Amino acid sequence: MPGARTSWRPAALVLLCGVFAASQTGKLPPAIPELRQAFGASLVEMGWIASVINLVAACTGLVAGLVADRIGRHALLKFGLAVLGLGAGLGLTADSTALLFASRVLEGLGFVAVVIAAPVLVRASVAPHQQRLALGIWSAYTSVGMTLMMLAAPWSLPAFGWKGGWWLGVLGAAVLLALVVRHFPGRGTGPASGVGAAGLLRGLRSATPWLLAASFGLYTMCWMSLMVWMPTFLLEQGGLGLMTVGALVALMIAINAPGNIVGGWLAQRRVPLLPLIVVPISVIASCGWTLFALAPQPHVVVALGATFSFFGGILPGAIYAWVPAVAATHDNLASVNGLVVQASNLGMLAGPPLAAALVSAGGWNSLSLLYPAAGLVCVACGWAGCRAPALRRAAAGA
Repeated sequence: MPGARTSWRPAALVLLCGVFAASQTGKLPPAIPELRQAFGASLVEMGWIASVINLVAACTGLVAGLVADRIGRHALLKFGLAVLGLGAGLGLTADSTALLFASRVLEGLGFVAVVIAAPVLVRASVAPHQQRLALGIWSAYTSVGMTLMMLAAPWSLPAFGWKGGWWLGVLGAAVLLALVVRHFPGRGTGPASGVGAAGLLRGLRSATPWLLAASFGLYTMCWMSLMVWMPTFLLEQGGLGLMTVGALVALMIAINAPGNIVGGWLAQRRVPLLPLIVVPISVIASCGWTLFALAPQPHVVVALGATFSFFGGILPGAIYAWVPAVAATHDNLASVNGLVVQASNLGMLAGPPLAAALVSAGGWNSLSLLYPAAGLVCVACGWAGCRAPALRRAAAGA
C-alpha cells in the first residue's frame, strides 16, 4: 500500500525541490540594484520582473493541479525542475529587460509545477500517521528558500554579480532533476490516473476547498505586505542601519518556518483546523494593528514582527496538513493544492501594492487597518470551510 511505510529520504528530496524553487523566486530582490545598472531598468520594470513569478502562479495554479492529477505528479515535478533550469539559463543570456522578463515567466511556470506536485509526493512518501506533520514541514519551503537567498546575497553578489543566482538556478535544477529521475522513475500517475477531467472538477464544486484557499490567500496577503514593507518602516521609524534592518527582517522571515512545522505537528495531534486558523490570524491582526497604530520602539517592532511571522506560519502548515481530508474523496489532491497555491500567490501579489496604497493615502498609521480587516474575513472563510463533514470526520479519527 503506498505510503504504508515512511521513507524520509524521498520526502526530504521533494522538500529540497520546493526550497530550491522558492529560492529562485527570491533571488531577484537582492540583485535589483545591480540589475538596474546592468539593464538601465526603471523601478517599475524591476517590480514587474520581480513579481511575475507570483503572477504566473496566481494565474495557473489550479490548471497545473488538474494537469498533475491527469499526467502524474512525478512527471510534473520533473517538468518543473527542467523549466526552472531553462528559465535560469535564458536569464543568463539576457541582454534586455524583455528577455529577462521572459526568463522569469519560464521560471514561474517551473515554480508552479514543482510546488503543486511536491506536497502530493511528500504525503505519499510517509506513513499515514505522519502525513500531516510532513505536510506542515513542507509548507516551510517558501520562508526557508527566501531566507537562504537573503543570507547568501551579501557574499554571492560581490563574488559572482547578479548572475550568481541564475547560475545556481541552472546547476541546482540539473542536480535535483537527476536525483528526482533516480528516486521517482515513471510518471507517478497516482490514484487519479483513471479519473476523468469531469471527476477532478467535481471535487472542486464543494465550497470548502475555495474557502480554505481564501483563508490561505488572506494570510499570505498580510504576511507578504508586512515582510516587504518592514525594512522601509524600520529605516524610517527606527533609525536603524541598512545591514541591521536586513538581518532583522531575514530573522522575521526565517522564524515563519518553525511556525509552519508547529502547524503540521498540531494537525498531526488532531487539533481541529478552525482554531489553527482563528488563533494565528488573531495574533497577526493584533500584531499588525499594534505595529502601525502605535509605532512602538524598534525592539518592540522587531518582537511584534517575529511574533506575527511565527504564529502566522501555523496557519499554512495546518491548512496543508488538513487539505487531504477535503480532497481524498475525489482523488484530486494536486488540484486542491493548485487552488491553494493560486490563492496564496494572489495574496502575495495583492498585499504589497495594497499596503503601499494605504500608506500613500494616510501614512503608516492607516496600514494598521489592513490586518484586523483581513483577519475578520479570514476567520469567516475558515469558519465556513471547517464545517465540512470530511474535516469533522478526520478530526474525530474516522
